[in-house]
Amino acid sequence: MLAPLLWITWGWKPLPPDSPRALLRVSDRTAQIGRDDRAKLGPFRPLHLWHITSPSPRFGGYSALLAMPEGDFLALSDRNSWARFAVPMRAGRATAKTGRLIYERRLDGGYSGFDVESAVLDPIDGSLWVGAEGGDRVFRLARRGLGVQAFSIGPMKAWPRNGGAEAMARLRDGCWMILCESCAFDTAGAHLGLLFSGHPGRSPLSPFRIVLPEGFDPVDMTPLPDGRLLILTRRLNLFPLHFESRIVLADPAQIDRRRALRTTELARIDGQNLRENYEGMTLLPGSGRQMVLWLISDANDSAFQRTLVLELAFDPLQFPLIR
Repeated sequence: MLAPLLWITWGWKPLPPDSPRALLRVSDRTAQIGRDDRAKLGPFRPLHLWHITSPSPRFGGYSALLAMPEGDFLALSDRNSWARFAVPMRAGRATAKTGRLIYERRLDGGYSGFDVESAVLDPIDGSLWVGAEGGDRVFRLARRGLGVQAFSIGPMKAWPRNGGAEAMARLRDGCWMILCESCAFDTAGAHLGLLFSGHPGRSPLSPFRIVLPEGFDPVDMTPLPDGRLLILTRRLNLFPLHFESRIVLADPAQIDRRRALRTTELARIDGQNLRENYEGMTLLPGSGRQMVLWLISDANDSAFQRTLVLELAFDPLQFPLIR
């Protein structure tokens, strides 16, 4: 029973001093995506699969991914650090700007970081909102480093230790949503979510339930232009030991406190060369009606895992209706 825990956590190191840049090596693994792997992706068409390595001990562990207004990506780590790197990606050598994110002063005078799991860039004022594992708070980082605010959310106090704001999104109508990673109610896959009329911790909230694939937990989500929601889910399979991911579609307009919100499975990511611990997801426009979904994996600073970036094209009009 301890084997999965050892596999995931083996090799963790203390956070190194601040380093303004990390050297990267980007390898194109797209050719390794097999025919069966592509078939399991359903309406998504793989454009690229990138494998990123770096000698920097700060690099890796990414649990959230954001497309920034400047045209690059911001990846946030569960080791309380961040990296910004350019898109489109290209094979070869590259660099990423890096830094630390949020620290809290302890009673002994030291500092503690946060296990960041989710992030949303507020389009209204440009502030960055992050959710962390192991607590009942979300954090707002003002633009240009002008300060950090923490907001406690009452219902999250009762969530499991690893419950936190694992997945968080600002919906197209201005509401916000948070999903708990391990708050499963039953074997049918119903998980706990919170819907806010505005910013989390600063507006009224309504709890709801959402049905996800059995055994899978939510790890990220991103809204589509039509108001529906793409949710990235994940589970750890023991035999053989590996992560499996699924992407499901939800319609927040169907949230009803009397019944669990239904979702529709769109894709499975479970091929030998494709699967990894994907935790971050963001969306960019493509050509015509096409959009591009980007996923990033959390390598957990483990020799057995990889930092992968998967680039998927799709036409949202080809998605099925949710009944």
